[in-house]
Amino acid sequence: MLPLYMKIPFNLLAPKSLSKVKDVKKPWSRFGRFFPSEKWGICRIEYLDELSKTDEHHFRVYENFECSGFENVGTAMASYLPPMFAGMFMAIESVQGREREVNVIETKCIGLGDPYCEFKLVIGEIDKLKDSLHKNRSVLEKIQDILTHRLMGFLLEEKPLVSRPRLGSNVDMRCGFYLAATARALTRESFRMALRLGGTRAGKSVRESLLDAGLAEDEAVKRILYFPNYCNVGKVTIDDSIRIKGNCESLILNIMTAKQEEPQCCFTTGFLNGFFSVVKNQHVKETKCVGKGDPYCEWEFR
Repeated sequence: MLPLYMKIPFNLLAPKSLSKVKDVKKPWSRFGRFFPSEKWGICRIEYLDELSKTDEHHFRVYENFECSGFENVGTAMASYLPPMFAGMFMAIESVQGREREVNVIETKCIGLGDPYCEFKLVIGEIDKLKDSLHKNRSVLEKIQDILTHRLMGFLLEEKPLVSRPRLGSNVDMRCGFYLAATARALTRESFRMALRLGGTRAGKSVRESLLDAGLAEDEAVKRILYFPNYCNVGKVTIDDSIRIKGNCESLILNIMTAKQEEPQCCFTTGFLNGFFSVVKNQHVKETKCVGKGDPYCEWEFR
């Protein structure tokens, strides 16, 4: 799906092999310029050549935006970076004409009480990988409570969403949301549906929490519109419709892929439906989308 101007640097950066340590260590610095995760506030990534060996590579991740703020929560938190690493390596292998399975497991995590996160990438299978993906319900509920507490602290008292020693409290959601959600949504309808349902649940939960805090309807809408502007999700305006300029869920999609036939903002649509179904007993439908070539994303009330 990459346009030509993206394919050329990808092919130039791709090493001939990803088996040996020297074949990964050298191009890793160049990849850092192509994917400046620290500049975007996502994390700081270090390749651990002293721990790595043939067909097994180790990475240390500092201040990961997925895990920061969830210290000692009782589980490994990273759900976006590990599979992104696996997919990236498999794509590079495919470009070089090799179709090999690549898997990644998080061996250390802030959520487990470690000072940083570490990923082990293996060309082939990894023992205990499937077991690591199972989460205890009580742990998930604890994570949900922390997320709600942090979001309400921001919306009601303007407290920072997260605090990190070097990367600070800001995360540029444009890249993170695209890689974690929008790119996967292109692969299958079941994931798109999961995004819509998750967005709906989140929208209802946020509105109910604001209601419990005693906010009036207009004030609740005002604060929820401020949130995406602060997180670089997009610039939101509302009158007879809802309009988002630069919506991160579709903006990078428009840059990195060909135009789509249907609107692509699955999570945003679900969230707005969940939020406004509680506020005004109304639903929304996306009628314009940057992902299909429109100048902005727009939802009409139904």
